This record gives sequence, C-alpha cells and structure tokens, in this order.
Amino acid sequence: MCTLSYFLTDDGYELFFNRDEQKTREMAIAPSKHTDNAIYPIDPQGGGTWLGVSHWGQTLALLNDYQSAFDITAVKHSRGLLIPHLLSNNTPALSQLKNMDLSGYAPFKLCIFPDKLSLNNGHIAFVRWDTKKLIDCQVESLATSSGVELETVTQKRKQQFKQFIDLRYPASEQFLAFHYSKAEQGQYGVNMQREDAMTVSISHIKVGNTIRFNYFDKQSQLISSISCLKVAAA
Repeated sequence: MCTLSYFLTDDGYELFFNRDEQKTREMAIAPSKHTDNAIYPIDPQGGGTWLGVSHWGQTLALLNDYQSAFDITAVKHSRGLLIPHLLSNNTPALSQLKNMDLSGYAPFKLCIFPDKLSLNNGHIAFVRWDTKKLIDCQVESLATSSGVELETVTQKRKQQFKQFIDLRYPASEQFLAFHYSKAEQGQYGVNMQREDAMTVSISHIKVGNTIRFNYFDKQSQLISSISCLKVAAA
C-alpha cells in the first residue's frame, strides 16, 4: 500500500509519497546522491527503490499493482530496479519503457513527472504494466495502491484528501498535513497502521530551480534532507 499526491508550481512541482510496507521488512536506506546523477532511497531487500529524482528534475514514483494476476515464477527482475535504470540517462522514462522488454517484471504502476513539468507545462504520464502490455492510466491528484480492499481504501483516502487540500490554492503545508495525518485510523488512513503493516516513510520532493528530497523514516524517527541544483538534461 502506498499513497502519492502532487501539485504543480510556476517553476516546477512538488510530490509527496507515503510508503506502506510489512513491519517485518528491512528498513530502507535514506535518500542519497548516486553516481547515476539521481537522488533516491534504497530498499535493501531488492536493491532498488520506489521513488527517485534525477538531477535534471525528472521524478519517477513506483506503486505495486496488486490487482493484476501474474505468474510469480515468471518474475526475473525486481520492480524497484526500474527507477535507477530509467534515471541513469536523460532519455525520457516513458520512451525507455516503451522500448524495454518488461516481461520479467511483476505488475506495477509508474508515475512519471518530466523534468520540464510546471503549471504551464502540465503533462504527467501514469502507466500500468499488467505483465502483458503497458497501459496509459488516468492521471489524478491522488494515487493509491493496496493489496487489501483497494476500492474502499481509495475512496476513504480521497475523502481525507478533500478535507485537507484546496486544489485551487495548493500549498506544501496542506499536503504535508494530509500525508502525516492520523485522522482516519487503521488501514484506511493515508498514514496507515495495520497489525502487520504500516506507513514506514513519508517523502517530499520539490523541483524548481533546485531539487530537494525530504525524507522521514517512521521506524527510526529520523529526518533527512538532500538537495542539488537542477541542471539541464545533456
């Protein structure tokens, strides 16, 4: 289960991501600058990531697609390795995906925020891989994944979103209040808590003339922040 939201600004965009995982899963490594000119955290279990931003401002956010049936014996690659691969060069991620052999990956959804994204240039790509084809999905201000009661979870979180967010005048404070909120308890809340799983981290990426990745690890209660100047894609 994960929750993604965002809004556009005059010179870029801001993105917020709650990662939900089993409580037994190993704690992720906080975001850092990598040699592939990108900033992202690392999931030790697969060696990949669920969220990353390039130094030229392209952000990729990965959500598991629990609803698509698949043959687990056919899975050869961790989905988390997609983001480091796609951010390792300045070719637009969607173009790369369309030319990749994705047959060895389990189902996923990928939200692609282009480097030139802003209020005046608002095209965001949201695609789903169902192990057979890459499907264009409708882009909304809130995206949720869940292996349990997806429709109910999505509806509840949309209701919470409307309580916190004024999309006419979006602001960081509104989105942060939403993502940290515990107004809705249990598995339906955006800051989720179940007996076996919980929201393990909350991320905030801000892209403008500079790029900043703020990260709160709920398990360790540590906050980290890393930034860099935005550079033009070569």
